[in-house]
Parts: sequence; structure tokens; C-alpha cells
Amino acid sequence: MSRKFKSKVCRLLVAALVFGSISSAEWSMKISAGDMQNEIRQISATEGETATEPEAGSKEQATQEEQSPEETITEQITGETESTEDFSTEATTEETSGETTTAEMTTGEPTTEPTTEPTTEEPTTKKKIKWNGKVVAGATMKGIDVSHHNGNINWKKVAKTDVDYAIIRCGYGNNSRSQDDAKWERNVKGCEDNGIPFGVYIYSYATTEAMAKSEAKHVLRLVKGHQMNFPIYYDMEDPIQVRLSAAKRKQIADTFLQIISSSGYECSIYANKNWWINYIPSLADIVQAKWLAEYNPVCTYQGSYDMWQCTSTEKIDGIYGGVDLDFWYGEVRTRDYNIYRQTTVKKLKKLTIKKVKTGKKTATVQWSGRKNAIAYQVQYSRYKKFKNSLKKTTTSKKIQIKKLKRKKKYYFRVRCYRYKKTSRLYSSWSKAVRKKIK
Repeated sequence: MSRKFKSKVCRLLVAALVFGSISSAEWSMKISAGDMQNEIRQISATEGETATEPEAGSKEQATQEEQSPEETITEQITGETESTEDFSTEATTEETSGETTTAEMTTGEPTTEPTTEPTTEEPTTKKKIKWNGKVVAGATMKGIDVSHHNGNINWKKVAKTDVDYAIIRCGYGNNSRSQDDAKWERNVKGCEDNGIPFGVYIYSYATTEAMAKSEAKHVLRLVKGHQMNFPIYYDMEDPIQVRLSAAKRKQIADTFLQIISSSGYECSIYANKNWWINYIPSLADIVQAKWLAEYNPVCTYQGSYDMWQCTSTEKIDGIYGGVDLDFWYGEVRTRDYNIYRQTTVKKLKKLTIKKVKTGKKTATVQWSGRKNAIAYQVQYSRYKKFKNSLKKTTTSKKIQIKKLKRKKKYYFRVRCYRYKKTSRLYSSWSKAVRKKIK
């Protein structure tokens, strides 16, 4: 193609673009020569690409856009490099440069509508308590319970772990110094010095009400002068207590709890799942802050409980060997919490006998109960002033009396009691009821 012919084509194209008589696409369709057709299409493609460049292009692109259409086309055709390959490379470079500029510009603009809602999660006031990497549902604190069996505990190290509290054994059995836990004072001091909230438990061997009373005195002697943050627990699980009647076990537990609570302390029972279901079910719904032992990955006990002992083999820094692990489900407690409350124990109101049913040498006495009564005493005699009388004690609201004399008249009356400190506080006797035995 001659240079003269090429100049003519360029002038015609410029004129068409300026006056709008034909489009570049129409022009390319009217050219039949193969070489010219390819070059014209290349020019048209370049013009289309240039038109789509963003306004925020490079400085070289901005200068190019300010030129007239004629100058632009002439520059593209008569430039220093006439090679089609070089021309395409230059166009690609400009295109890439434009895309980069667009990306840089866009990153400074918000991609979503502004919002007044916080972009981070709201802080939670509840700590997630975990065991073996899993959250313990409902638990608010993680604790341990210890005794002299755990040796010399380094409480400073324990305080740096995720342990939140401790329940410390003060002793076992009757009120004797020989039965104080050998590490009681050391463990209490360790918790107090390191700011660890703690509670207390005593292991029970009681088979009588008198023994339960002595065990309560045992605890009160040792806790004197210490501010505790968790309840005083009565540990009932000894095999010797299995042989007792359900009523006797309840009486023993009631005796201990009444003495502790009337002394102003929060108190409750510790027992395993089997005991709560089969041996002390009557206590399950009335005790405060029930402590349940069940060694399982999850607790399967269907009743309510405030603390769960889940294993005896937990590893805690500062304690040699395995240790009992517990989870608390109540409100979070710190060393500032005090389980002691000054109490005023009032005398119980007088009871009323509802019915006395007589049989052959027997009499069944039934009466109205009192919520805060620990037990009831029934007195009976053949004399109105209860001369030579006999007494029977029960935790139930009725009792059957046997081996009475046939055809004789008897007088019956009843009273209840609770504890004030370690002394019994009795109600007045009920009005006496007279009945003839069959």
C-alpha cells in the first residue's frame, strides 16, 4: 500500500469521525482490500478501548485524551513503531495500568452502606467454663475439692490456673481434734493468701442424732474466724449409714443442717447420684445448694443441683496427682461473698393433733407439721398430767405406738423442735387427746 493512498484513507476517516457521516464500523465494511481491512479494524478496536479508559488514568493517557481525534489516529498509524505486535503490547500496557488505577481508587471508597451498629461482638458478662475443651452448659465457675490426701498444695500456682474456687475438708466424724483434717489450716491459709474463694465439707460417720450434733460442733469449731464464700457441706455416703432407715438418715441430716443454719451459715448436703435417688430422696428438694457427685462426661441426674463433681483425676498445676473437679451453677462468688448471716431463731408454734386412730394394743397419732421443724416428739401416758410418760421421736408427721395396754385410756400430745446454735428449741406441747385402746 502506497504512502499516498494511506494518507488519503486517514483524511477520509478523520472527516467521517468529525462530521458523523459514517461510523468506523461502517467504514471498515466498505473497504475490500484485505490488508487495509485488517489495519482499519485494528484502529477501530483501539479507539473503542481508549473510550472505556477510566478518568483517573495515568498522566500519559490523560494527555492523549486531550489531543484531537486526527492527531490521535495519526500518532497510532505513523508512530515510531509500525509493528502490529508492538501496538497491541502498548494497548495492553495502558489497559493494565488503567485497571490498576481503578482498583487503587476503589479501595478508598466504602463498599457497603455505613451502619451505626457495632462491627464487633458485644462483650459478654458470663465466662465460658470449659472441661476437656468443651463448654460445660450452665456452669458459672470451675472448682476443686481437696483434703489431706492431696498433700501439700501450692496454692500460688493453683491461683494462676483456671480454677475459680475450692471446697476444703475440715475433718471427719465427731468433734475431736484427732479427726481434724491434717491439711485444713494450710489449705485455708493458701486460699486466703491467694484470693481463692472457698467452702467447707466434713465427712460424716453419724448413725445417731447425737453424732450428727457432734459433727456440727466439729465444723463450727474449725470455721470460726474464717470468712467462707461457699456453703458448709455435710458429706453423706459412708456404708455404715446405708444400713439406717430412711427416716433415721433424714433425722441425722436435719440435725446437722439445723445446727449449722441456726448458727448463721449457709449449708447443704454432698452425696453421689445413687444416694440422692435411693437413700436421701426426701432431702433432695429442701436443701440449699445441693452438691452432686457423678463421674461422667455429662451429668445425667434429673433433679436440681447447684454443684457437680465430675471426676477425681483432674490434673491441676500446683497439686500432685489427681484432684476432684467441680462445677458451680449459681451466681459467681468472690472472696468478698460471705455465707454467714446473723440469724434470729424463733420458737416454733404449737402443733395440733389431727387424729388418733387406735387398734389392738396400738395407737396411730397424726398431726399438722411445721416447715422449719427438724423433728417431732410424741409423749403418751395413762395419766392426764403425763406421769410416767414415754416419748418417741420422728421426722414424719405421724407415728404408730405399739405395746399399749388393752382396754386402757391413754393421753397423747406432740411438740416439735429445731436448733438454736447447738441447743434444741422446742415448741409448746399440743393439746392432749385421750383415746381408749382396743
